Order: sequence, then structure tokens, then C-alpha cells
Amino acid sequence: MPMKPQDSCSSSTMTLRCSANYVVIVKSASYGVAQIAGSCAYTPGDCVADAMNAITCTTDAVSCVVFATRKKLPQCSDKFNDYLHVEFDCVPLSMDDPAKEYNVCQNGTDITSDYGIIKSPGYPTQFQTTTAECFRSIQVPSNKTIRLWLTDLYIGSTLGNCVNDHVYVVDSIQTYRHCSRVRYSYPYLCSSTIIIQYFVKSQFSIYRGMRMYYDIIDRPANDNCPNSNGTITTVRPTPDTTTTINQITTTVTPTYVLLGIASPTLSFQLCKGQSSTIQCPVNYGVVTTTNIFGVTQSGLCEDHDAAKHCVVTTAPTFVCRQSCTYFYPGNRIIPSCGNKIATYQYVDYQCIPTKTELISPNTSCPLDGSKVPIQINRRGRFQSLNYPNLKRMNCTYRLKTDQGNIMNIYGLDVSLNGFINDCKQNKITFIEDGESEGSDFCEQRSYSLLYSSCSNELDFRYIVNNEAAFLSSGVELYIESQARPSDWTCGKPVVTSPQTTIRTTPFTTPTAGVLVNESVMYARDEVESNICFGRSSSYSCPLGYTFMIIGAFYGVKKQASNQCEFVQGDCTQEALATITQCRNDVPNCYLAYSTRRRLAYCSDNYADYLHITSQCIPSRSVGNISSVPTYDICDTNNPIDNMHGIISSPSFPNYRQTTNECKRRLNGVLDRILKIWINEMAISSGGQRHSDVIDEDSGEPDLVIYKNYDTKNLDKLEEMHPSIRDICVNDYLIINAPHVAYVYCGTRKLAILPICTTAIDIQYKTSAPPNLFYKGFKLYFEWIPKPIDLICPGISPVTTTITPSNETSTTCSGPLELSPIYSSHVCLGTSTTLTCPCGSDYVLAIIETNYAVTGTGLCEIPSLSHCRQEASLGLTCTHSCFVEYDIPKPLIQCGSQNADYINIDYECVPTRLPNHENPIDICGSTSTSTIALNKVMMVSPQYPTLGGARTCSKKIEAPSDKIWMIYIVDLFLEGQNDIGDCNAASLTINDGNDKVVLCGLQQPGLVMVSCGNVVELKFVSTHQALGYRGFKVYSQTIDLPGNWACKPPNMTITTTTTRKTSPPTTTVLPPSLQIPAYGGTTTSNGTRQYCKFPFTYQGNSQSNCLTVDPPIPAPGPGVQEPWCSLTSNFDTDRQWGFCDLSVTDTSIYDICRGQLQTLRCPPGYVIDIITADYAAKPDGNIG
Repeated sequence: MPMKPQDSCSSSTMTLRCSANYVVIVKSASYGVAQIAGSCAYTPGDCVADAMNAITCTTDAVSCVVFATRKKLPQCSDKFNDYLHVEFDCVPLSMDDPAKEYNVCQNGTDITSDYGIIKSPGYPTQFQTTTAECFRSIQVPSNKTIRLWLTDLYIGSTLGNCVNDHVYVVDSIQTYRHCSRVRYSYPYLCSSTIIIQYFVKSQFSIYRGMRMYYDIIDRPANDNCPNSNGTITTVRPTPDTTTTINQITTTVTPTYVLLGIASPTLSFQLCKGQSSTIQCPVNYGVVTTTNIFGVTQSGLCEDHDAAKHCVVTTAPTFVCRQSCTYFYPGNRIIPSCGNKIATYQYVDYQCIPTKTELISPNTSCPLDGSKVPIQINRRGRFQSLNYPNLKRMNCTYRLKTDQGNIMNIYGLDVSLNGFINDCKQNKITFIEDGESEGSDFCEQRSYSLLYSSCSNELDFRYIVNNEAAFLSSGVELYIESQARPSDWTCGKPVVTSPQTTIRTTPFTTPTAGVLVNESVMYARDEVESNICFGRSSSYSCPLGYTFMIIGAFYGVKKQASNQCEFVQGDCTQEALATITQCRNDVPNCYLAYSTRRRLAYCSDNYADYLHITSQCIPSRSVGNISSVPTYDICDTNNPIDNMHGIISSPSFPNYRQTTNECKRRLNGVLDRILKIWINEMAISSGGQRHSDVIDEDSGEPDLVIYKNYDTKNLDKLEEMHPSIRDICVNDYLIINAPHVAYVYCGTRKLAILPICTTAIDIQYKTSAPPNLFYKGFKLYFEWIPKPIDLICPGISPVTTTITPSNETSTTCSGPLELSPIYSSHVCLGTSTTLTCPCGSDYVLAIIETNYAVTGTGLCEIPSLSHCRQEASLGLTCTHSCFVEYDIPKPLIQCGSQNADYINIDYECVPTRLPNHENPIDICGSTSTSTIALNKVMMVSPQYPTLGGARTCSKKIEAPSDKIWMIYIVDLFLEGQNDIGDCNAASLTINDGNDKVVLCGLQQPGLVMVSCGNVVELKFVSTHQALGYRGFKVYSQTIDLPGNWACKPPNMTITTTTTRKTSPPTTTVLPPSLQIPAYGGTTTSNGTRQYCKFPFTYQGNSQSNCLTVDPPIPAPGPGVQEPWCSLTSNFDTDRQWGFCDLSVTDTSIYDICRGQLQTLRCPPGYVIDIITADYAAKPDGNIG
């Protein structure tokens, strides 16, 4: 049931609708740039690009809402699309006649009816695995043809080749293979018999199985289906899937067979309805080098000419071994050629020997690492040692042929990495002379041309580190020598691209202009950019938008010759936390990379560039040009039912106190999830200082409250656990979802991760009196399409005001031990709650979070072979953490592929000792200040409240063959002051070799592995401070590692001082604390002179530059330059100069381990830290 194609203007929605008992199956979707200005419908000649990834119709609903995202199209000269064009079918969900519904596992019974539904056993609610391959055959009369839809598939898939779980559809031409989760409209099927194969081994509670619908219709008059009555056999589910066809033998032996070499490049062209059979001789295989679809201007099937025709080069649609049949039914739509149907298909191929003599040595690698020579006289076959089994080895072979020749290297079997194309553990590499990096391969299981050498010599490296790679055999290559072509491009591998578009003669020149401002404003696409070292970049958004930095990282180029931009293989390090600019609600931003950063994660190399991911977010309507719905959070408590909009505090950016808490509910939109951007927030932080973990430039919330299934009401949760909410109490912005609440205060500008929910509450309160810096808040929300079929939780009635009460604790039987490191991964479209056992008896400490790309497009068990990129998730956990992954995250460090999962490593730290032993009060009276135990829980006085001024310390000591692991369970003290000192309250942990000073709010986690067996903990509090908890620290001993190199000095630590001071300095002030002087009595001999503060002037001490009564008036009328004394007493010395109040000179400090350094600026200046690096001396000495 084909339906009328639908078109929708960009930034709007369309509804694909079917009648009852039918489901929407999308056949194709395209973004389009209209030739006719203002047009929102497809017309021939429009420039179009594929948009199937924008379609999220994955449920059995009679309708599907599709949002036409506004996207910049590289295929259309970087223009934005004007519309989205969708073609779809309405397909039956069930049959009125039960006899028309068939079980795919009822083997051996052919289906002969003219329509019906085929299901897997137990579909959809009683999913079952299969003990053997299931198959059903559909018989198609000779004057008929079949249409087939996969209307629902939800099964597992361990590998990308769908070996363990799959559905095959086999006809006389080719085989279609699917697994995992998909809905699909099959193209032309050509055969009198169609075989459906179904096999599943993986069991999971959310799997449904398979459902198909087919119908048989009259065959078109001009249809030309080869082998329509041929014998069709089932497909053997192996990594190399082939289609069985009738063998066609040749009677004349080709010359290349007599010579035992590869054939020349052969080719054929298929017009609509034509077919061709490739048949290579015995012991030869097919290598398809080019597969082209072409569109002619005339619409007639002309001879292939890439210079005249619009063509697209694609990967072969199926795998050939010795023979196969190509058929072109004439229905291939080429979006890059004006969405026209290809007039022809053009194929280049070769036949290559598969059973030539072996040239590879049957010996292990030389122990001295020398290269193994292999001479290629004309041809030869290389097999890895122990083939077809893997053997751990690292060998370099030197391939050499005659002078003036090159070598073509074909892959017969490259199976090294278990079907994963991330070549890290096992690989082969071809390296030309003079190159340090080569071309890597690890998975190429079909016959293919891998590489053509630059000269007659080449290094070939074979590396296997993982002998247990799944279904991997090693390497088998065919290598052939040939004369070097006169026009040979040296050093470039000849590898067919899986999808390369060659647009030679465009049919249209789209004229539809891109408006700078849209009539309806939505969040614009994320933009990637690079700033090279020593350069800067100015960013600008259209009027009415705010500029927001979404992500950033520094990069070191893999090869010095690369351009100044990210290339796969570059070493990178997260940089978002280091960018403090562009924090306001403005459309512009200036960023510079002027001081080179040394990257600890990149072997201390300096970063070559700074990579920025940015986005333009709606901020305000622009007259009658552009509009976005805008809401005042305190204007009313009515819910907001809109696709997008801006919510702000009253009178933003002018600050106003709120009498009570303001709240607005955002009601969800069907088939969408919520994305929120905080354009700007500037409110009180509750009188509490920020810590060095969660600061004003951080994307992390000040507090994350995770709810459970029993208590989703925020008030009730806080009544049960009062200490859960002790920051941002009177001034806050809360994003309150069913499963989690994000609490913010202070200053912020960030994008919040997508939230899967049917509704959400925004709560806001400000009690602090106005000041110069407070503004309130403004956020933009947008309900964006779900990438896949997600079921979002609803929201329960929530929130009055927050009222703490006594906390209740839970008990847990059994020993309380530090957990091992757990690993959890969250697949795209799923969520998980990380929990520790026994409720409040443990806290959860996040160790590392990463996004990962598997290379197969599927969510697999995490592996080191997967491409990973650090994830800044902003997780702040206590006893549990809720993590969801709803929107695909493109990873620039993984070739812009979408992450398949998030991996989180974490551990659980006890909050109490076994048998309910009391913790040790660091200020409590004991017979000794040294605690000799294997496990210690230490707390501040009166924890979890903080008393008055105290200074006290204790040592923990273990046997000499032990060291300490020290964890923060909870720490909430006053934060650093303006110059970065923990002067009000601190906890210092000192093992005699290293010292850690902590204050502010710290997340649970490991803070020190001691150098020796003795550690001192020192607590300082200078005054009573309300609202802080103090600290709780857990320590336990571990065995001294055998190779432990750290040798602590004798533990002689004084405990009488209350504050660490900076190390002694010379009498000369650092350059950053000095203000240069010019003119006046300064000398002109090239020696720079500086102001001397304080200085005496007219009998009074002066600490700043003076703006009155200069000794000599400044030149020019009305000019009154500030001036200063060059000595400590101007009255007697009369030495002076004008103050140079520009940026001060740079100060450089070396701070040895255990030392502190105070950074200071003159009054009226702020500190700008240009760079900070850790360093280790090569000889291990300190100094």
C-alpha cells in the first residue's frame, strides 16, 4: 500500500498516517533544497540528500510524527534544507484470516497464498530462541512478482555480520541480511521462490522477534528477471555469506589463467532490466573494484562516461567468490543526482588467483627484530604463520620485486579482529620507505585489492596481540608484480571506499537562499571548528541567538604534515573546563589559542590546535522577523504545552527576588524527548563558596538528587534523607524529572543532557538581596525527536517547598568491604541506575566515563578495541546514579560516528565499619595520636554538622609491608578564597612525600595511595560556619606492591600551624605583581623600571597609582595619567613615572612537591593562569 509522498518545511513537523490495523514503513527520506524560493515540496531538479537517519517510526502506531530538522547539506553547497520529503507504505499489522499468518519455523512447508504475515515463534510477547535455523519458502507464480516488508524486527546481534541472530531473505540474485532492531521495505525481489531464514541464539527480556508482510502482484510487462525459475538454496550463516547460483562454464582458457596471474580489469554495464553473470575460472575469485550507478541527461542508457554523467560510486551490494550474477531492475534512486533514478549500473572487476604457490616463510619472527625478506618474482601467496589459526607475533617482512615494478596486494582473507574494524590489537600494515606511518587493515573477508605499492620495495608488518579474537583466522594475501604505470600516483593505497560520491556534472544549481534569521527559531546544528596555536577565532550567531560552547578538546597531530584540524589518530585531551570565556547570553564569542598547552595524556607533547564544538541557541524573538515562544516562570503556574520555548526569571537580566518558589511544568510531546540549554544563570550560591570541583565554569549541577521507584516526590525524598539537600537551599534553579532532579545555583551556561520524560517541572527561587552581579536565569527548551523507540517515564505530582527532617538509615548484614571496580555500559536508547549494596552503607565513586563506537553500529560488550572518547556527563553521585543515553552523540575523535554506548567505571566505598563500629573523631581524645588499624573511618568533630574553630590531627599507621588507600566518603567545607587558599577550613592528607589539601564540596572517590605506611590527617577550621557537614574519610591498607619505587622520608610532621604559607621568596617581586613605569624620571637606557608599593607621598602611605597632582602634568588638555613612585619615599627621592596599566608581565613559578605558591596581582587586576604543567625529572631527583 504505497501512500502519497509527504513534504514538510524545515523546522516543522509532518504526520505520516495509516488507517487502523496498518503500520507506517518508511521507504525513503530526503532533505531538499528547493529551486523555487519559498517552496516546501520536492520538484525535479531540487538538490537532495539522504535523511533516513531522521526517521524514528519504530512503533506499531497508525501514525508517526516526523520533525523536519533544519540541516546544512554539504551535498548542496552547504545550503540549509528547505523541506523534508518522505515516501512510505502502510502495511497490515494482522490478518482477519488466521490461516494467513505463518510461523517461520514451520520448516518444510511452502507458502503459496497471495498475501500473508510471517512471524517468529512467540512474537511479540513470548520471545523464544531457536535451536536450529528456521526457514520458510514463498512460491511466486511465473507471471507474478512479490513485495515484502520487514514490519518489525527486534532480536540480538553479537557481531556485525549477524551470525548469532539474523533474518535472511534469499532470491535468485542476492541475499538480504538483517539483525538487531529494524523495519525495512525490501527492494525488487527476483525469483519464483523466496526463502526466509530466521535464527536467534541471544535471549533478552525486551526482544520481540520478527514479523513480515508480503503480497504477490502481477509482474510488470517490461520486467526482466534472470534465473526466475532457478534453484534457490538457503544461506549458510558464516562470515563470508554467498549466494548459490547456477554455474556457467567457459570453454576457452583465458591467457591470464595460462600465465597464472590476475586478469586485466574487466567491466560490464547494465541498463534497466538487464543482468550479467561474472564467472571466474577454477581457483580464481572475483574482486569488484568499482560499482557505479549513473544518470544521463537524456534519460537513455548511454555508454558510461564519468565526465558527462552524474554518477555515484558505492560498495558492492553483495559478496562474490568465484561467480555471481548482477541484475539492475532500474529502481535505484540517486539523491545526489537530483533524486533521479539511475539509468545504468557500471561494474569493474578482476579475477585473481587464489591457489598460487606460497612465498611466506614457515618460521617464527627473528628474535633480534630484523626484517624477513620476501622476493616477489611475478606473483605469490602469503599466509600468516599457523594459518587458519591466530598466533601471537610481531613480524616485519620486507617485500621486494624487480626494479621499475610495483606490487599489487590483494586480500584473500584478512580476519584478525573478530569482525571489528578498529585495528588496535591485531593488524597488518604496509609502510613505504621514508614513511613512519602506514596503511592498516584488520578485517577484509571478501576478495579485494588492498594496496598498490609506490616502488619495488615495501615493509609489511604483521601484528597479533590477541590470539583469542572471535572467528579470526589470520591473513592470506595474493601479491603480484607489474610494471610501474607512467602516471602512477606514488604512495597512495588503492582501496575502494564504502561510499564515495563523484559529482561531475550537476543537474541543478539550487537558488533558494538561506535566511540568516528564520521565521521560527530552533536550536541550530552543532558546528565543529579548530583554532591553531597562535591564532584566534571569532564566532557569531544570528540576531536573537546566543552562542554556546558544547565541547572542546586540545589535539596533538599524529603527523606533523597534517593540517591544523582533528584527524583520526590524533592524541586529544578534554579542554571544556579550561575555557572560561563566553559565559553570558550574547551571540558573539572571541577565542584565542595563544599560550601553548602541554598535554599530560599525550606524553607531555604540546597541543597543535584547540577543537571547539559550538551551537547557536534561541535567546529572544527579533521583531517580526523571527519568533520563539517566551515564558516567565513566575508569571503563572500554568503548564507549558509547546514544542520549544524560552523560560526566564522575572525581568531577566535584571535580578528580582521571588516571594515564594516559582514553578512551571513542561508537558511532553509524543515521540520526543527533552533538551534544555541554560543560556545564562547568575544567582546567589547560598553564601557558600564554590569548590575546585564544581565551579562557575563547570557543566555539572551543584547537586543531583536521584529518585527511586518508591519515592519520586522530591519533598518526601528529602524528608527521608535531610542531608541530601544542604547546598543551594534558598536560591536555586531545579530541573525536576521523574527519576532525577538537577539543582543549580551560582553562575552557569551549559547544555543539559537529553531527558527522556513525558513531563518535567522547572522550579526557581531567589532569596538573596540584589547585587551588581545577579541576573536571574534564562533557558531554552526543545522537544527533539527520539532517535529510537523509547518509553519515557511519567512524572508524579511534585514539590511544595523543601523541608528537611531526620534521616533514616538502613542496615546491612555481612562484611562491609571496598568493592572491586565495576563497569557498566548504557546502550543508545536505554538507561540504567548505578547502585551500591545496602543502601546508605556505601557511596558510589565514579572513576571514569567514556563514549564508545564499536565499529559495527551495534551496542556490544565494551572492548579496548572500540574507539573511545572521554565523556563529560556531570555525574554527582551519592548512593546511586541514574544514567541515560537517549540522543546519539557524534564522536569527533572517532570519525564523527555516533557513540553506540556509554561506559562507566565505578566502585563502592563503605560509609561505616563492620559491626557498626564508631568512626574515629579526628579531634577526639585518644591515648595516642597514631591509629594502628587495617581499616579506619575518620570524621570531623560533630559530623555531619560543623562546629567552631578547631585544629587537630591524627596519624594512621600500618605494618611496614603495607600502604594506605584513602577515600573521601563525604567532604563539605568552606571553599577556597579569591586567591585559591583553603584558609577557612581544610583537610590535609600528608604521607611525607605527597600532600593533598581539600576544601569545598568533594565527590566520593580515591584521593591518595600513600607512599609509605604512615599518613597524617590534619583538620583546620578557623570559625563556626553554618550549613557545612565537615568530612568523613575511609582508609584501608593494601599489600606493598613488589615493584613499589616510592621511598617516603621519615614522617616528622609538625601540627602547630593552622595554615600553610608560601615558600620564602626573594625581595624582588614577581613580574605579575609589578606595574611598569614610563616617562617621568625613568631612565632611557633600556632597563625597565617598576612602581614601588607602598610609597610615601606627602607624608601618607600610598598602595596604588595616584591620579592627582602628577609631578609634571601629562601632555594634552584634560589628560590626567596615573603615576607612582619608583622608590619607597617620593617625598625625599622625587623619583617617579607614569603607570603602565596594561596586562602585566608573565610570572613563572616552579612549585616542588609538598610546597604551596600564592599567586597575587596588584589591586584592580585579576589573575589569568596561562598554563600549568606537571613535570618529572629524568633522574628522579627533586629540586
